[in-house]
Amino acid sequence: MSAGGTTPSPTAEPVSASSTPAASRVVIISRPGLSYAEGAPFDPPHPVYEAVEAMFRELGLDRGRVGTPDWNPLGDLIAPGDRVVVKPNLVSQRNLHERITGQKLAASSTHGSLLRPVLDYALRAAGPRGQVRVIDAPVEGCVVEEVAGPLGIWAVIDHLRARGHDVAFTDLRTFRVVPWLPLDDVRRAGRSFNLGLLMRRALSGDPRGYRVVDLGERSFFARADAPPGSRLRFHRSHYETPVPHHTRGRHEYSAPGTVLDADVVINLPKMKTHKKTGVTLSLKSAIGLTNEKYWLPHFTEGDPSIGGDELEQPRSPREVLEDKLSRLPLPGGWSLIARAPRLDARPKIIDGSWEGNRTLWRTILDLNRILLFADRAGKLRDAPQRRYLSIVDGVVAGEGEGPLGATPVEAGLLVGGTHPALVDAVATRCMGLDPLTIVQVREALDAGLAPGGLAELEEIVDGPLGTRKFRPPRSWPSLLAAPTMG
Repeated sequence: MSAGGTTPSPTAEPVSASSTPAASRVVIISRPGLSYAEGAPFDPPHPVYEAVEAMFRELGLDRGRVGTPDWNPLGDLIAPGDRVVVKPNLVSQRNLHERITGQKLAASSTHGSLLRPVLDYALRAAGPRGQVRVIDAPVEGCVVEEVAGPLGIWAVIDHLRARGHDVAFTDLRTFRVVPWLPLDDVRRAGRSFNLGLLMRRALSGDPRGYRVVDLGERSFFARADAPPGSRLRFHRSHYETPVPHHTRGRHEYSAPGTVLDADVVINLPKMKTHKKTGVTLSLKSAIGLTNEKYWLPHFTEGDPSIGGDELEQPRSPREVLEDKLSRLPLPGGWSLIARAPRLDARPKIIDGSWEGNRTLWRTILDLNRILLFADRAGKLRDAPQRRYLSIVDGVVAGEGEGPLGATPVEAGLLVGGTHPALVDAVATRCMGLDPLTIVQVREALDAGLAPGGLAELEEIVDGPLGTRKFRPPRSWPSLLAAPTMG
């Protein structure tokens, strides 16, 4: 049943948060033709709200009170007075020169009509002493107002705050990159001319500050098969910034205090393909939980002939110069843009954006290890330090050149569970792909980040599943050739 015409009452007594749902259970809610609700703040009832409630029921949350006004599903994860963080996937309003709007925006970022039931039930479980924060650290150039606004996220948060709930949005970034381009996609002689600056604008960041977490020998970069830290790289203007954070025995990341201080994390990633990782789901979403993205190794310098995965093959000196000028670092964190790519040029594999990338998965799993096992001080523990739930938003999903250039797919799917690796394995199969071909999923299962692995997986399907195989990025032809998983 729906929680009512507005927000559920916060006074309902929850079941103890220690009675969590089966750790190995993953639920698929399939509703062909499902679309996002219109009319923010998306008061129930509406089909997306009901699909989320079906997810909670199938996960076995507060099973004894299902169908009653006292049903408090997230009370199995959230205790009264808990600090809860809810992480939607907010990416960007722009892909190079293309504005991302409409269905393309819905295919890349989480919709407010999915956020609404999650916040309603989180607030019910946390009660008047609890605190719920919607958080994300989008890509550096994201104007978050132009993503969250059109998707109704601001309207949902404002509505709930007006009703007296302790809920707010926190942008975890400390700055945003602002372009100033006197020449912006000026097309002449078969080229696109671009000239200008990328400038930094300070943001207030996390009010709870940031803590450095050093994984040391427990980092996936400390494994014997890992690339040397001296060759780990980020994108062009911050090419070597990861090196001091991943050498001399250190493997360190910046973790926001709001995340480390949380008792519960609810992750709402999008279902999309991705040029660097094949797919982007629950595991990959952890990159949006750190403010220092320049510390994050995204690829290893060079091409496979010299042990790198940045490029598919060696580049000519001219190509190297073009890449450097496309984003040349300047003092103060600014960058110079001077590029004129050919309009008819075949897309090149750069920055590790291909199936040969064997670096980024280590960063992703390091961040998930911090999310699940780092205590409030940033020290890694053996037992999980916070309760976790992921619901992958595949109502409108994305295929092809994701994450920013994804083509919308009206899949009508939600996939949810309490362990990101198992959720991603099932979501990948829902995309018609083999999860064992996705490195971060396979390695997470092998590393014990999911209880019992696929052998213990309990998969529950509510609704008819389709057989569509998502179109992978052009730079992942192996996914196109791999057999469809049932």
